[in-house]
Amino acid sequence: MDDVTGLIARLFTEPPSYYLSWPATAMVAGTLIGMISKGAAAQLALVPRTGAGLLGLITEPFVHTSLSHLAANLPPFLILGALVLRRGEAQFPAVALAIALGQGVLLWLLGRRAAHVGMSGVVFGFLGYLLAVAWFTRTGTDLLVAAGVLLFYGSMLAGVAPARDGTSWDGHLLGLIAGLGIAWFRYRA
Repeated sequence: MDDVTGLIARLFTEPPSYYLSWPATAMVAGTLIGMISKGAAAQLALVPRTGAGLLGLITEPFVHTSLSHLAANLPPFLILGALVLRRGEAQFPAVALAIALGQGVLLWLLGRRAAHVGMSGVVFGFLGYLLAVAWFTRTGTDLLVAAGVLLFYGSMLAGVAPARDGTSWDGHLLGLIAGLGIAWFRYRA
């Protein structure tokens, strides 16, 4: 039992694991909020071009409307986040924050007038970042990571096409653009 307690304590108190464990925990808490109160979830959503929607710049990634919504976002967040984290623990907070805020600002400025919630914009940002880093650095490791990302997560790119099922396709597209842009600023030749 002490081993489990120690592992959990390390996940939340020691780098680099806490960079992913705390947001993952916030995603679970946000899902509970979204499932218990649709009204609270709507207040925490990002709603483009509204004053109230600005709160969503901070809260939107953590709120999910169902367990299936969480299940669609949590594993790729952890895996792609870990791959971004592998590039450097010191730069991860700045890169992740820039992707999250960049996606949020772009969505607030350009998105459809709807209540957007979920971590998928950040996930698409991580995807774009990893692919662009490989393009700019062209190191063997980065190219191998990009190939693996395309193999396992390339089908996600279909999520940037306009959809009518309530999916925030514009959040996906703008997250991808934010990730590509952050990599361009960091690694352009």
